[in-house]
Amino acid sequence: MPDQPSWADTAASLLTRLSGGLELNCAFDQMELQVPNSQNPAGPPATWRLNGTLRIRTKGDAPASGLSISAGTTTPRG
Repeated sequence: MPDQPSWADTAASLLTRLSGGLELNCAFDQMELQVPNSQNPAGPPATWRLNGTLRIRTKGDAPASGLSISAGTTTPRG
């Protein structure tokens, strides 16, 4: 089975294609991430808990054609 991209790889790929004026909203319900500890690489990872919305907005000289990306769907912005 070929390697599946992680959600972080997918988000990074999407963000490289976004034009100015777009918004990416991700909603999390009790999600936990194990993050390497930069203070002690040999130690246990830090746990980040996400419960809410992560919103990423892009700015630029060339706004997109009135689209907004929210929770995995693309919808016209009003």
